[in-house]
Amino acid sequence: MKRDEFIVVEGIHKNPNDINTLDEKSKIEHGPYNKIEAEKVAKGLIQKNIDNFYHRAWVINQDIELNNICEECKKEDESVKQNLIMHSYKICNSCNLAKTIFPL
Repeated sequence: MKRDEFIVVEGIHKNPNDINTLDEKSKIEHGPYNKIEAEKVAKGLIQKNIDNFYHRAWVINQDIELNNICEECKKEDESVKQNLIMHSYKICNSCNLAKTIFPL
């Protein structure tokens, strides 16, 4: 396992729950770090900017390609990137629902 594989991206967002709405002018990248260090940096940045609702810091695995292609059905869907950021898996909401209803 590589030691330095995670980066922390911080900045101002139009929608603070969606990394896709990051204002590129405010984007700052930190790292690379291992996962534990990256989470500590992100936590510190979030605490530092706690009064700014639109400022967020995200931990991103550099080895995972950020696109909207579902690993299950291979279709492009906006929910794929959101699920990757929020839950660390790269599948669309439809495939996630199918896995929840019909687990194998």
